[in-house]
Amino acid sequence: MNTGINDELKNRVFDTASELFAVLAAPCRVRIVCELCRSERNVGELLMVVGGSQPNLSHHLRALFQAGVVTRRRDGAKVYYRVAQQRVEALCEILQGLGVVERSADGVAAEAQAGPHEPKEWL
Repeated sequence: MNTGINDELKNRVFDTASELFAVLAAPCRVRIVCELCRSERNVGELLMVVGGSQPNLSHHLRALFQAGVVTRRRDGAKVYYRVAQQRVEALCEILQGLGVVERSADGVAAEAQAGPHEPKEWL
């Protein structure tokens, strides 16, 4: 019985999960992800919901983008962000189950109240 492959796979899953948790360690980043689970948003729209300063929000969005948690697209002068993968949307589902977020009208979890690295593929 070869358990080395299973152990190696488990270790990769644990490493990947801990990297994702590290990226989401800032509460502001979790708020951003929850809002983006609801719908695609530009920086101005996110500022109205999440709050804070534009430079601080841009810093968090850049970190989420570089980690592969969100994607972005440019439309003229505006940059729009959205959740990169359905697996990240599962985070909003978990938070919804804890009562931290509520479902929007379209059934996606919503909050209650270009980087130098290639995006990562999460679990």
